[in-house]
Amino acid sequence: MIRRLEPLWWLLFGGGGMATAMAMTMLFFIVAVAYPLGIGGSAEETYFRMKMIFANPVGKGVLIAVIALPFWNGAHHLRHFTIDMGFPHQATRVGTLLYAGALLGTLATVAIVGSL
Repeated sequence: MIRRLEPLWWLLFGGGGMATAMAMTMLFFIVAVAYPLGIGGSAEETYFRMKMIFANPVGKGVLIAVIALPFWNGAHHLRHFTIDMGFPHQATRVGTLLYAGALLGTLATVAIVGSL
């Protein structure tokens, strides 16, 4: 079953890589560098802007994608790392566990972001 869904795993892997490389980098800059330096307004203004963005269904969807897709990227990387390390017979078992963990992380992300 894991092998038959390989195109799906590659799609999620690519989305996770893109989300990690582009969106997470910018979010890190905004949250960890720009706002502490005072770029972007006061803390109250920032809080209300973020609250308005994440109250919108599109904003919630983007936040879910930025948080959940890297789970799938990591699971796919680790599955192929298992194969590259010389354990191809364990790839299905390891893949099942990793993809189940990514699914649980995604469901937890949807539940938490959905409650915002």
